[in-house]
Amino acid sequence: MAKSSKVDALMSIIAQTPSTATPIPQRPEKSPKATLGGKTPKETRETSPSSSVSATGKFSSIYLNPEDQRILREFSVWFAGQGRKINDTLIIRTALRAAKAGREFLEAYDKAALSDRRVKKTKE
Repeated sequence: MAKSSKVDALMSIIAQTPSTATPIPQRPEKSPKATLGGKTPKETRETSPSSSVSATGKFSSIYLNPEDQRILREFSVWFAGQGRKINDTLIIRTALRAAKAGREFLEAYDKAALSDRRVKKTKE
């Protein structure tokens, strides 16, 4: 079959009009909760009294060495064992909220500072 005859055959099929239209079965309409995976749409969501703080975050680039990444993975596994879905950002935010200033925090800083590879300016 020549190429032009294939094109002609396809064009004739396209040009045909269907004799009867087959109706597409309609799905029952879902409630807004069902369409958003059980979450309430923003329009109907009530704002909490403490919503004066912006809900949007600020971009921050954080360098994590392999040891820090290993610790994040350990926390991810632990949270998964608790039945919680989590990501690296939530782990870091949780750690910031749980951290208390004191001797242990200062020791953790000293340990982290030793592994900091950024170039430091020396005082002359």
